Amino acid sequence: MSKEKLIIIGGVAAGASAAAKARRTNEFIDITIYEKTANVSYANCGLPFYIAGIINNRKNLLLHTPKSLGKRFNLNIFTKHEVIDIDPKSKTVLVKSGDNTFEDKFDKLIIATGAKTVIPKIKGIEQTPFFQMKTVEDVDQIKEFIEKNNPKSAIIIGGGYIGVEIAEALYHSNIKATIIEAQKHILPNYSHEIVLAIEDKMKEVGVNIHTEKFVEEVSYDNKHYKVILNDGTILHSDMLFVATGVAPNIELAKKAGITLGETGAIKTNEYMQTNYDFIYAAGDAVEKFHIVSKQYVFLPLAGPANREGRVAGCNAAGGMLQNPGVLGTSVVGFLDKIVAKTGLSFDEAIAAGFDADFVYTEDPDHAEYYPGYKYIFMKTVFDKRTKKVLGVEASGSYATVRKVDAIASAIYGDLTIYDLENIDFCYAPPFGSARDNINKAGFVAANQDRGEGFGIKPQEFIEIYNKDCSIQIIDVRTKLEYKAYRFEKAKNIYVNDIRSHLSEIDKGRPVYIYCAVGFRGYLATRFLRNLGYEAFNIIGGIEAINRIKRFNFVGGSNGCCFKN
Repeated sequence: MSKEKLIIIGGVAAGASAAAKARRTNEFIDITIYEKTANVSYANCGLPFYIAGIINNRKNLLLHTPKSLGKRFNLNIFTKHEVIDIDPKSKTVLVKSGDNTFEDKFDKLIIATGAKTVIPKIKGIEQTPFFQMKTVEDVDQIKEFIEKNNPKSAIIIGGGYIGVEIAEALYHSNIKATIIEAQKHILPNYSHEIVLAIEDKMKEVGVNIHTEKFVEEVSYDNKHYKVILNDGTILHSDMLFVATGVAPNIELAKKAGITLGETGAIKTNEYMQTNYDFIYAAGDAVEKFHIVSKQYVFLPLAGPANREGRVAGCNAAGGMLQNPGVLGTSVVGFLDKIVAKTGLSFDEAIAAGFDADFVYTEDPDHAEYYPGYKYIFMKTVFDKRTKKVLGVEASGSYATVRKVDAIASAIYGDLTIYDLENIDFCYAPPFGSARDNINKAGFVAANQDRGEGFGIKPQEFIEIYNKDCSIQIIDVRTKLEYKAYRFEKAKNIYVNDIRSHLSEIDKGRPVYIYCAVGFRGYLATRFLRNLGYEAFNIIGGIEAINRIKRFNFVGGSNGCCFKN
């Protein structure tokens, strides 16, 4: 009796994971991978760091060679073999290798075709050689070009994850980068105030950023690029990168009659089966079920791709695993600045129908009295009705990743803001605080929900100020902090001196209080509330106000500004 045969189309993240799990599940099936490039199981997320020289050995990108992967898991692996057709009726695939084509028969099939770069419709782009960073072959070309031509400048079209990582790689290669992003800011799937840390760092080291602009025309002549923007700006460079996002690679599946979802990616059930129960799909070609919004999303991330591959491989080999969905947990950095997120942003939560709210917190990543601490700025989103945590966005040090990962676990476990108050985190002065950043986010959110926080968001405060700049504002920081910078028309009364300066505060009018990041303002607000004042603490303090002001979220004839 012949063995059952499993064919996997694609041998990178989802495909390689599927093959390995299928073999761990079943030793007695025949497993074949067809991969159209020369490599399988490579670290595509590590490609920018190879260009940067942080990963200095190309071999480290190759988690397995076709030979080593095949040997370990008893797989038949064919690289430079592209599947160009699937026939579900006859259970065959048509494979192209060079000038030759042949058919191969399967019992089960896994589609792991990934995603493809979206090439924008720009005049001249088809006649212009450009770089992208998707495969090992791509970075080989980039590395060779840099070594041979010693370029000094590069233009990156697109300011998302890949665009930011390319910019960092070029910085390490002593190439001056310019990013062109059509949205209001780079990393547009994050809130404005979160990405500020990375934008500032980029500008500090010489990266030029053009936002709310798009490329109208490109040309290449005598080893130099000319890029014309929609506002008439003309830019020149030695290299051109396209990093305008990706789309699911679904042409093969679509032609085979496999159902696509509302996002345009392949639709599967929780077992990673398509509308044909013997055909599975996994990875970036597949749409994801978002655990929080309960909606389907296109989310091309390596983590979900690997986990989906594992589920598909197990089930195609006779197992029974389920994929519950995704939270969209992700991170990107530029030098020492990190931004990360999980779950839903505030805007996404509102769009999904939640009665959502959020709080800002900004606290050290370990005990303040221990040297070397850095601040983490967090925007924590929750449902006012159920009190469940819906998401978080954060920026700061490398410890930011730990906080976002912990919130991801909280969301996955249906925890509430009240749970965040009491989770027991690791603590020793070099590694954390007795009251962790996540505890503090829980404190602020839960206090607001209990009606004990008396907080007002910076956006709301600026709106009020723009309508009436004569409102009562108190800065409760030290005199030294106040002299360095402060909000316009704010009066300085140090938090410790509030009780002895009550005569200077008009009890008949609301009073808006801020400190640096919110805690001292909260203390002063509670003091005054207990004495009958209508006091409000500006959540996140002057640092949050500064972030909002710089992005001009709220206009107004008066505006808001800092005095120094």
